Amino acid sequence: MKEHYISTKEPFNNEASSVAHLFFQNGNLMTEDGTEKHLSRDKLINKLNYLNFTGGLVSIIFRHAQGDDNILIQARPQPCVGTQLACRLLPENNASILAADGPLVLLIDDGLQSYVALLESASLNGHDLTAQLPEECLVKTFRRIRRGTCHDITCDIFYNDTKHRGALIDFSPAAMAVRLADNHPEKQAHLAENVRIDLSCGNVRLFSGNCRVIRDELNSSTPKVVYKPTGQKLHLYPQRPTRNPRRHITPSFLITFRHPLTGQFVSRDVYDISTSGFSIREPFAEQTLMTGMVIPEVTIDYAGIVKMKCSAQVVYQSEDSENSMMQNGVAITDIDVPSYTHLNHLVGMHLDAGAHVSTAVDMDALWEFFFDTGFIYGEKYQHLYPNRESFEETYRKLYRDSPEIARHFTYQKNGKIYGHIAMVHAYPRSWVIHHFSARPLEAKVPGMLVLRQIMHFLNGCHRFASFGMKYIMTYYRPDNKLVDRIFGGFARELGNPSGSSLDLFSYLHFDRTSPGPPLPEGFTLRECLPDDFKVFRDFYEKSSGGLLFEAFRPDLDMKPLEDKFQSRGFKRGCRTYCLCQNDKHLAFFIVNQSDLGLNLSDLLNGIQIFVIDESNLTRATLEAALRALSGVYPVRQVPVLVYPADCLARAGIEPDKKYQLWIMTGDPYSELFTDYMRRKFRIRYEEPPKQ
Repeated sequence: MKEHYISTKEPFNNEASSVAHLFFQNGNLMTEDGTEKHLSRDKLINKLNYLNFTGGLVSIIFRHAQGDDNILIQARPQPCVGTQLACRLLPENNASILAADGPLVLLIDDGLQSYVALLESASLNGHDLTAQLPEECLVKTFRRIRRGTCHDITCDIFYNDTKHRGALIDFSPAAMAVRLADNHPEKQAHLAENVRIDLSCGNVRLFSGNCRVIRDELNSSTPKVVYKPTGQKLHLYPQRPTRNPRRHITPSFLITFRHPLTGQFVSRDVYDISTSGFSIREPFAEQTLMTGMVIPEVTIDYAGIVKMKCSAQVVYQSEDSENSMMQNGVAITDIDVPSYTHLNHLVGMHLDAGAHVSTAVDMDALWEFFFDTGFIYGEKYQHLYPNRESFEETYRKLYRDSPEIARHFTYQKNGKIYGHIAMVHAYPRSWVIHHFSARPLEAKVPGMLVLRQIMHFLNGCHRFASFGMKYIMTYYRPDNKLVDRIFGGFARELGNPSGSSLDLFSYLHFDRTSPGPPLPEGFTLRECLPDDFKVFRDFYEKSSGGLLFEAFRPDLDMKPLEDKFQSRGFKRGCRTYCLCQNDKHLAFFIVNQSDLGLNLSDLLNGIQIFVIDESNLTRATLEAALRALSGVYPVRQVPVLVYPADCLARAGIEPDKKYQLWIMTGDPYSELFTDYMRRKFRIRYEEPPKQ
């Protein structure tokens, strides 16, 4: 199929002409070659009125007054009735109008097909054109793939050390036309080679990839080159043996977006989907995507009820020649917490109807579950009881309002909860997993089922900047054999604390109302400065070598996270202090604040102590520091975690219990953790775990 060809030349000498003409160079436009169809005049008028309604343009082909060439002038169609065309030539075509002599043809280009009608009894009055339309027009297909017009898309073309700047004129996945900004013949010689092209709108990069030249117009006054993308497959993330399962779900999801290059609205059914991406299938002629294209905002719609917004990038294309379809694989590059949660829940429910991700929970069923499984045991309830109303309100907001600062995963049957695990955004770059508990359900193992749910969730979301999830952590009692086998077992098998680490803490409650002397003379307690954090980091790296400092990052500003908690009606705070004797560091104190019961052991609502110099730190001095810091808590008994865990015993203090802190960073360790869970606990992605 030959495409009609429009070129730009300098105008004939004419004082009124200050711009180039668009010369139409397809003399066979009106010849019948067997590829055209016929369209009735009534249908043509409907199309003209549609273009008028939507603000579209048509083209009129004129004879040139001083030559054999034809000039193409754009026009805006007016409302048409009967048999007559009425349109207004665009004012910016003044020079071409003066050079024109008699309209010949109406041309409508929809990007894939051209509608061609010979004009009769034409009359031009200034910019207003009227003409008689024929009974039929030709519909000619010149392109294999629909083409769209582009605006405000800048193009950088790279070849070796040479860079060209241009603007994208029109686009299809098979060809991109670029108008060059420079006209230097010595540079243009390089354009016959393969190049790398970057496309941007403002400061937003929309495409970067290799292309090759398929046609050029370098000798005209406005140089233009047409490129074809090579379509190389992208790997945005390290390839992993275990991917979250892609599902063919009925009714299918729908994606909608504004095309990043043409601005056209695009709507496509989703062929398959997972929590990390999806694929769509398009007819060859209606393709809109190319490998490497960035889509800044996509809406994923399920049944017209749930809408999830994300950004995405096309990572591969695969032809289905038998069905004349192109399959496009699209990776999600970022997504907010609520949208990802909805997507995870919908895909997970298709896998197992009992799996629920942050859905509204019957609070009576939740309390019954916590007490029945012993998760809230006597000692813990005694600590919570004096503030049970505040504690109950916190959980109502967490489990009914589902704020983005926390997620919960339950396994349910007929409204009864059989498995539960949750997590909270505790630090700017870290989330804490907590409240893991389960009870028997026939032949199923709900504990493993909720673990599988959270593995599905974590397997992709740590890659998304919106989550702030570079690290995942959990506190657990070392004597909890199952949990220690899950988390501690992985860290010990890995044997690499930079990927997954364990740190043991002693735990006790400090009575902030207990009497005692203030800090001795020569001791100071102050909020940490940058140099203090360096001492803290060096101490931890030498004593542990784990991930705690990087996961907590006490030197980072907590205010954005605190504001997020506050906007959802919750409290979160974290300040770090150092205890010094004559400028020598003895200990660091991380003062965590949160709503009572946000973590049922209040590990996010207490003080963590890191003892640097035991030899100069007495029990009385430590208690004086705790009294000075614990005034921010409304409760009398303040939870305290102490590291190293054995320093309390050496000071003659008996801890209530001990907690292990497990931390893991993302790829490739999340993939290794998935493999560990598969081997040790027979957790599978596709089918429920076996007992």
